[in-house]
Amino acid sequence: MGLDFVALDFETANGSRSSACAVGAVRVRDGRITDEFFSLIRPPVDHDEFAPGNVRVHGITSEDVARSPQWPEIYPALREFLGDDVIVGHNAAFDTAVLLNTCGAFDIDWPTFDVVCTLRLSRAALHLPSYSLPWVAAHLNVPSFDHHDPLADARACALVLLALAATAAVDSVDDLTRALAVPPTATWSERDDDLFAALTAEGDPIVGTGFAGEVVCFTGALKHMVRSRARELVVEQGGTWQEGVTRTTTILVTGDFDDRTFRPGTAFTSKLAKAFRQVEGGQPLEIITEDAFVTRMSMSEEELRAKIAASGARTKVADWVVSQAGSGPDGGDCWTWYRAALAHPSGPAKGDEPCLWCGTAIRPKAHWIHRERHVCGVHCNERLKRGARRAWDRSGIPVPLLSSGT
Repeated sequence: MGLDFVALDFETANGSRSSACAVGAVRVRDGRITDEFFSLIRPPVDHDEFAPGNVRVHGITSEDVARSPQWPEIYPALREFLGDDVIVGHNAAFDTAVLLNTCGAFDIDWPTFDVVCTLRLSRAALHLPSYSLPWVAAHLNVPSFDHHDPLADARACALVLLALAATAAVDSVDDLTRALAVPPTATWSERDDDLFAALTAEGDPIVGTGFAGEVVCFTGALKHMVRSRARELVVEQGGTWQEGVTRTTTILVTGDFDDRTFRPGTAFTSKLAKAFRQVEGGQPLEIITEDAFVTRMSMSEEELRAKIAASGARTKVADWVVSQAGSGPDGGDCWTWYRAALAHPSGPAKGDEPCLWCGTAIRPKAHWIHRERHVCGVHCNERLKRGARRAWDRSGIPVPLLSSGT
């Protein structure tokens, strides 16, 4: 395999990973950009509020997407564009989370891709004060671009990977990931299916570890939370915090800039300037925005799988999943049957009921599919769906091939 891949970038309406409002993708063949894909997206109900912070960063408003198609209309064309390529993203964990969560919001089965992250590759190959896309692109002489325009970001991400490959003197994505010891991850695999089969309905607490071993300092006024809460989150995520930047600080979070304004050449505060000097002196210190801090708190797919692998139990699917399935769709509307079979017999959750898989309280504003099935979110919904299919198969109930939702 040569330098063939598709770079992918999403923007979201708010903090929900199910709120995709725009997508950009760039296809690369033999080290050259050959095709591009872009669409605005109208987010699903319950995930369609446009948060001021998100709008400030990407400039997309609810009015901009009011006449745009929703995900089920866009996804088939995007899926065809992606094909069987390796997916590349800068902070790819975010973009794949949006892809999977948005599919989950419309009950579309998760696609299977190998994913390569240029953020992780850049951290392995370069020594910079920040590894956000504008900083990495500027360092690698990638032309300036409109950061948080998803097509422009996808294009810049593609050029970053090509520049890293040129620097490493390799001519394939596989060789680059091996040279930098940053292996690709998969959105789904047979191994994951086996791991999900090991889950029970018992409590499955999931704790993020996005700052494990990190020493974090904050500067500037935070917009999403008070500083005391941010420090608590660092500790909850496995890290420690400091009042000021020292030689042991590994991450400095700046509240003075967002992902659009934090760029090379900007005027910085004295604390940030000190941090830049320490990076220049060789300290492994990374400077990130508050938006990046929030994103990093989301648990990665690898961590989720590790939690699942550690559970070691057998599948336990509620009896009603089988009894409500009857004898199968019997020639009717497969999706109507499928959703009726998975709907909780007590009716939709109204809020605060425990998720039937992990016990987490279901939010009153959770997506209607999740409320209908009494699951807390996209991961537990996927557990329920895959567990139900195994149960139906064991009971001899024919299961139709369902590849997209409405």
